[in-house]
Amino acid sequence: MSLAHRGVLFLDEAPEFSKGALEALRQPLEHGWIRLARTRGGTEYPARVQLVLAANPCPCAKPGGDTQCECSPLTRRRYLGRLSGPLLDRIDVQVTVLPVRAAELMATGGANESSATVGARVATARAAAAERWAPVGRRLNAEIPGPLLRRSPWRLPGHDTGELRARLDSGSLSARGFDRIIRLAWTIADLDGRDRPDREDVREAIGLRTGEEA
Repeated sequence: MSLAHRGVLFLDEAPEFSKGALEALRQPLEHGWIRLARTRGGTEYPARVQLVLAANPCPCAKPGGDTQCECSPLTRRRYLGRLSGPLLDRIDVQVTVLPVRAAELMATGGANESSATVGARVATARAAAAERWAPVGRRLNAEIPGPLLRRSPWRLPGHDTGELRARLDSGSLSARGFDRIIRLAWTIADLDGRDRPDREDVREAIGLRTGEEA
């Protein structure tokens, strides 16, 4: 994680990693550093990364998905269960990638954006976030402490966060998840070129985090 500081750490086939290795990601994801303690002293390494996990829905990973899967429901639950709730609570976006169809694979046209176009939009969004948070010594939405986001002038109005607060009160969302969704909503607004997120941005952020349709 420290070698990937300020970059991307991609773990393919994440459930195949040992539970200890996966659980060791939790503290650095929360604080952005790794602390090593030994008998004669300790040290800290920077470890603020964008973590990307990829996982098949089951161990057999048949190309046809559920229609060809040979795994029992219990096997599938145990496999994905290696990604613990506390670890997933630190993952902001969860996306299910469906199998590619022949027509999509062979398509030569379409309205897909180029990497250069997307890259330019991301650079603009990051610049907007850096300018916004410069007075508090931060540059990314992901770095902003939750208490700061919940205070004026950054606190979002109640009519924009009603669904989010309801999920928190019902226990279906943790306090950590609440703050992470707010940060994600700010990023969505930045990518769209707007100064502040609104209710739809919050709903989209909820959908991205939970895998539900916004």
